[in-house]
This record gives sequence, structure tokens and C-alpha cells, in this order.
Amino acid sequence: MNIIEITNEFPAELDAIKHFEKIRWNDAPVCPYCNSIKIGIRNKDYRFHCKACQKSFKVTTNTNLHRTRIPLKTWLIGFSIVSDAKKGLSALQLERNLDITYKTSWKMYHKMRDLMDEPIAKLDDIVEIDETYVGGKPRHAGAPSEYPQKKQKILDDKIEELEEKHDVEFVNPDAQKKDYDTDVKRGRGTDKIPVVGIVERDGNVVAQVMRTLTYQNLKEMVQKHVEEEESVLVTDEFKSYNRMESIIDKVSIEHQKKVYSYKGVNTNTIESFWAIVKRGLVGQFHHVEPKYLPNYIQEFVFKFNNRKVDDMFETLVKNSMKGK
Repeated sequence: MNIIEITNEFPAELDAIKHFEKIRWNDAPVCPYCNSIKIGIRNKDYRFHCKACQKSFKVTTNTNLHRTRIPLKTWLIGFSIVSDAKKGLSALQLERNLDITYKTSWKMYHKMRDLMDEPIAKLDDIVEIDETYVGGKPRHAGAPSEYPQKKQKILDDKIEELEEKHDVEFVNPDAQKKDYDTDVKRGRGTDKIPVVGIVERDGNVVAQVMRTLTYQNLKEMVQKHVEEEESVLVTDEFKSYNRMESIIDKVSIEHQKKVYSYKGVNTNTIESFWAIVKRGLVGQFHHVEPKYLPNYIQEFVFKFNNRKVDDMFETLVKNSMKGK
């Protein structure tokens, strides 16, 4: 829902309140303290009075918007603006759009990121894993490179074996070929913050800040988010991925030799996700405090996983009405 539609459908604050009430109670208020349905009429301050426990409440009581002082119409407009920004927007921009203080817009935006924390089903089929480093420079497109011939036979046999075993195809005929140049130094070995992502081709992504890129940490992430028996893991040649074959079928592509795709074996999908993350962090947010980085990553994951959904607006509204 865009801003024009919100303005037309919810011209007054009471209209916005009734929309939240419909989402939470389906127009039949229930006391959040005692679950009674013996509710009095709405007061002038938009609160209800429970005849059973004698407490007053409003639609945001004991929800993720508990005790908010921001008008609910403002929340609806904020949901629309943020959900429409693929690569995010700054709190300063949100401040200007909503005519609120910077402190309020900053807290409001972080609350929206909390609402974007949704469970993700385990990934399967062909899944790609890779890491990026916050503050690093993006790698730019370069000329295609040929895979060394002595490696082709080994990888051909591996691809054929995994495609037959898991009934998958690495080559997507509709996918655009991507090749990258690695002249820009990677973040490994630097003090930049690593973020690890796992994506299912044509599916969802999971990502998390990982201070130490050890095999054990990566293994735990794979086991938590991937159906090991039903998946093939595609990695680059990073040494911490080498031992993954002990828990899941794996195939690697050798980026250090400037080979980025061979017969569909590539990490192009997760690299595309990183491109969105980098454009957002560098172009929109400019600087992110390390302690808040997981919140920003959560926003990018939510928007990527809902990229095929026409409207993320209602998802944020529904999540806001869930219990704390």
C-alpha cells in the first residue's frame, strides 16, 4: 500500500486505529489482560474498558507496539515507506517524510526491523554459501575466464553425480551469466566485520554476522538452516568450507583462479544479495555501528525473501499486532 492509498483509506487517526483492531481482533475487541469479551464502548482517548477486570486498554496493549506514542497513522505511512525502499533509507529521510524528530525516526525504524524477524523454512535443493565484509569495496564485472582443463573432468564428474543424486540442475537457462573481477582485495584477514549468507536458488536467504569464520561456526549455521540430506552446497575455495563434505554434498568454484561459473556451479545468487546489502549500507545508511549490524542485515533478508510479494506493508502491520 502506497502513501496515497493510506491517506485516502485512513484519513483520520481513528481510521488507522480501526485497521489495526481489525488485524488484531477482527473487529471484536478482547481484553489483553484477562481475555474477556465483555468490553465497554470506546472512550474519547480511543481506549476500551474491560468490564471483567476493570482495566483499560487499546489496540497496541501487549503487542510489539506496546506503549508507542507515535500515532498509528504515522506507523502505517512508515511501514509503506520502508517496505517500498528495496535498499533501505536513512533515518534522516524517514524523519523528513514523517515530520518527526530524528530520535523518533531512528527508534521507529529499528522497531520495524524487529518486526521483520520472521522464521524461515530450511533451505534445500542447490544452496550457495558465501561471506561478505562490511566496509569492503564491491567487485566489478570483468571478462569471463575459462576453467583450467585439468580441473574440468573432475568437476564434470562431480556435477553429474550430484545432479543425478539430488535430481537438480546447476545450469539455469534463464539466468544471466555473471563474471566478476577480484582486483579489489577481499575482507579475509582484515578487521572488517564478516557476514555469512546462505541462499537457496530461486528461494530464500539467511544471513548472520559471524565474528569468527571457523568451520565449527559455519557448520552450525548450515545445520540450522539447510536440509543436509536434500541439498547440494556450492562454495568458493575458502578453507573453512573444505570440511563441509562431512555433513553435506558440496561442490566448489575457484574464485582465486578467476573462475566464477562453470556449468551452473557458481555463487552468483548470494553475490547478488551481497550487492543489494552493500548498496544499502554504503549508499543509504553510510555508516552502521557494529552492534546494530544484525538489525540492518535482518532488513535486507526480509526484503529479499519477500521480493516476490507485491506488498510487504500488511506483513509489518500483522507482525506489529503480535504479542511481545
